[in-house]
Amino acid sequence: MSDKKDPSKSPRDTNGPVVKSGPTAGKNRSRNKDGRWRKKRDDTGKSRKKGGCFLTTAACSYKGLPDNCHELEVLRGFRDRYLLSSAEGQRLVSEYYDVAPEIADQITEVEDLDGVWDVVVQCVHDIESGNVELATSRYRQMVEALKAKLLD
Repeated sequence: MSDKKDPSKSPRDTNGPVVKSGPTAGKNRSRNKDGRWRKKRDDTGKSRKKGGCFLTTAACSYKGLPDNCHELEVLRGFRDRYLLSSAEGQRLVSEYYDVAPEIADQITEVEDLDGVWDVVVQCVHDIESGNVELATSRYRQMVEALKAKLLD
């Protein structure tokens, strides 16, 4: 008999590990082809575009902050628990993922990075104060302004 797990069984059937963040947060992880539980999203054996808080990550890197800094964690949680819970929020996240990687690649001026950082700090404050609509609006306006400046 093989030591492999039965890959035909659902993670829910086997009470496998739970995804901590992203669009599948709170759900059980799936298995690799060899039957082992996936450790991360990129453990599928397929190449994929990196997803995430591109502009926030760029600003945090510019400030010398780690990938698990407070600002990134707050905005990731906001995306996962608030934005992705509605059709409108899912549309916004999808639109962001379409344009943000290219914007992040084009940001080279300190002035732009400082501007993104200022908006990130304001959005984190808004989210922590319960003003999620203002945070959404601020971030959307920043993305649109950077898109117009850097891509159009």
